[in-house]
Amino acid sequence: MDKKFIAAVIVCVVALTAVATGTYFIGQKGNDVNLKNAENIVTTANEENIEVAQEVMEETTTEGDRVADDGEYHGSEPGETEVVGVNNEVVEANTESNAEGDDYMYGLSSEAAAQIKALEFNKDSQLLWPVQGSIIMPYDMESTVYYSTLDEYRCNPGLVIQSKKGTAIQAAADGVITTLSEDDELGVCINQAIGDGYIATYGQIINPEVEAGDFVEAGQTIAYVNEPTRYYTKEGDNVYFAIAKDGEPVDPLSFIDYED
Repeated sequence: MDKKFIAAVIVCVVALTAVATGTYFIGQKGNDVNLKNAENIVTTANEENIEVAQEVMEETTTEGDRVADDGEYHGSEPGETEVVGVNNEVVEANTESNAEGDDYMYGLSSEAAAQIKALEFNKDSQLLWPVQGSIIMPYDMESTVYYSTLDEYRCNPGLVIQSKKGTAIQAAADGVITTLSEDDELGVCINQAIGDGYIATYGQIINPEVEAGDFVEAGQTIAYVNEPTRYYTKEGDNVYFAIAKDGEPVDPLSFIDYED
């Protein structure tokens, strides 16, 4: 039997019972209890009984929506994704199994996550130069590098590559764009997953041609060189290029053919 029909019958029955109870109460206690109190009692009874009916309906839904009148199962099996309509919008309801692990890594779609997991990158892989130019400031996390604009020595987790505003920046490897971010020091940055926990970061950019979730091929234009932030005014126009493995900085030159 239709669960909605059952719930409706229950609501009607309990409502009629509550009204009868209230009427009886008025008849028996007419001199002691006024009409307002009786109405309050009826209202309270209605609310309590409707809650009971709703609980019954919810319990029925748990199992009832899985088996139709024809005896066949129509719910979702573990691991499946159900499509649920909400306010005329279709949303993907993540079941417990497909929300686990890295299915939604970096907050991207399951499709983008699958592309990331299919990427292969290791210590023997090779990268392209994002732009052609001299290295103004090398990678160095063991000692320090001199920052001319700041007039101080600091560790440098990436390369600062000389360039010119408006120059096209190319993807150093195949990968998926995870985020576009911005900070005071590096300006607008593009972060790209290139496989096996490696992330490439391109900073000091303008006019990005990609967005989060996009798959890009090595050599594809992803943005253009911007004028430097106030942290690099003396260094001049440049591209900041960094590689990290599982969040730890790695020297980009380990993956690029380079002669000092």
